[in-house]
Amino acid sequence: MSGFFRSSDGCSIHREEKYISVCNQCDKSVCMLCMVSLHQGHTFTDNEQALTRYRDKLTLSLAVAEESLTTVQQEIQQITQHEQICYLKSDGLLITIQNRGKELKEELERVIQKMTREIKDSKKANLERIHTAHSTAKRQQSQITSYIKQAKAELTKNNLHNIISLYNNINNSVDEYHANDLDLETDTQYYKFKAGELQRENLEEMFGCLEAEVRKSTQENLYEYVEPARSCSLKQEYEGTDKLCHFKASDKGIASICPFKEDRAFFHDKTGKDLKLIRESGRVVRSLTANTKKSDITMTSNGLVLISCPDLCCIKTFSAEGIIRKFILTEDLHPYGIGVHFDTDTIVVGLVDTWDYNVTSSSKRLLRKYSKEGEIIQTIESVSKTLTGGTKSLIVSPYKVRINQYNGDIGVINWTSWHQGNILIFTNSGAHKFTYPPKTETEFEPHDIAFNSENQTVAADAVSKLLYLLSPEGGVLRTIYSCDHTPWSLGYFGRGKLWVGESDGTITAIRYQCKDKPSK
Repeated sequence: MSGFFRSSDGCSIHREEKYISVCNQCDKSVCMLCMVSLHQGHTFTDNEQALTRYRDKLTLSLAVAEESLTTVQQEIQQITQHEQICYLKSDGLLITIQNRGKELKEELERVIQKMTREIKDSKKANLERIHTAHSTAKRQQSQITSYIKQAKAELTKNNLHNIISLYNNINNSVDEYHANDLDLETDTQYYKFKAGELQRENLEEMFGCLEAEVRKSTQENLYEYVEPARSCSLKQEYEGTDKLCHFKASDKGIASICPFKEDRAFFHDKTGKDLKLIRESGRVVRSLTANTKKSDITMTSNGLVLISCPDLCCIKTFSAEGIIRKFILTEDLHPYGIGVHFDTDTIVVGLVDTWDYNVTSSSKRLLRKYSKEGEIIQTIESVSKTLTGGTKSLIVSPYKVRINQYNGDIGVINWTSWHQGNILIFTNSGAHKFTYPPKTETEFEPHDIAFNSENQTVAADAVSKLLYLLSPEGGVLRTIYSCDHTPWSLGYFGRGKLWVGESDGTITAIRYQCKDKPSK
């Protein structure tokens, strides 16, 4: 790296000139000739003022880089653990299948051999992806470490050109890290004996114990939400609810739905790679690259799509022309749930200092309102009293935020522990209205909510795979729909029409009765 920086302040293009200013548009040092040629029409800042400004910028970028380095190191550790789990899962499944297979009749031998081959192929593909991810993370770790070391050394000096170069290099390195979506998911699609189930009606009974063991082993996913085993029951039809259509939208679970027009909506799946506009026919009208994990989406009254970016601590906008830009910087807090009130275009964001379920007195778990220009309007930090007379935050992990467009209420999907949570409803002014369920021991895992014109709330529960209709006061009115898979997202279009996104990547459109029929 000895030759990485120029030792003098001479212009790299016009050798006889010296740097005298910094171009505000290009973040580069310029000489007098640069100002009237390559940078003509731009605005400039003199070196003394620019040195202070870019030193501050470099300090902020250094903090982001150090945080990214910690995350990369944690991912490397997790990848190593995931590799071990992959070996254990695959080898354990092979042993189990082979031992159980000896007890079956000869007519099942072909099924056993096919499943064994598919698991081996799946294991090979998984390990290749893991090794690729490991190499990428190692390279990013080395690059970011090098830039951090250089930045710490340069902050004590007054070389503006070096500071600007480091500022650009660190930002590019961090952006590259966040843009890379490491493929760490283990493929378990063949672990449930799908081929055999299609050929033998009684295969489920014969393989019952084996399938239970396999399902248990596939819960050890270190990276993403894993749907736990649920008790099964016959699907029930509910009076007042009509199924309009059903279509496949993605190979992964539908994480969030944002209605756009009567027959179409934006959505993204759990990978967070793409933001797509899809019709009820299942045809994708438009697709934009997002690369945002654990994000939420919403839309303003003029059709501007907003998406939360927890890793980058910001809210991004996606315009109709496909232009993506950072809109709101949330500083040291990570944005998750996001909602917009159409009347005022007020934006409400769920913010946390860290995504976990351990809330202490120093934890930051809050809602924040922003104007349509991105200015902070209000911060909502709701607490409740404890048995000892103290207080604790009601908000633990605000996974999603939804706005009642009819009265301005704010709804929060609040995850409180692993596969457990509640729904918090606040008034437009920030006062706590009710919590559902009111008792913490109730088994309930909400994934999304939607409000209707009667100020009722539709709640999607992963435990029962049911959609509940709640009264304006928070009581259960009735069940309106039973899902085939876990309901992960809801999109309300008005007049009782609702899109339900499920964990298998399908979307079902239903229409339910908002008002109860009068009793005869």
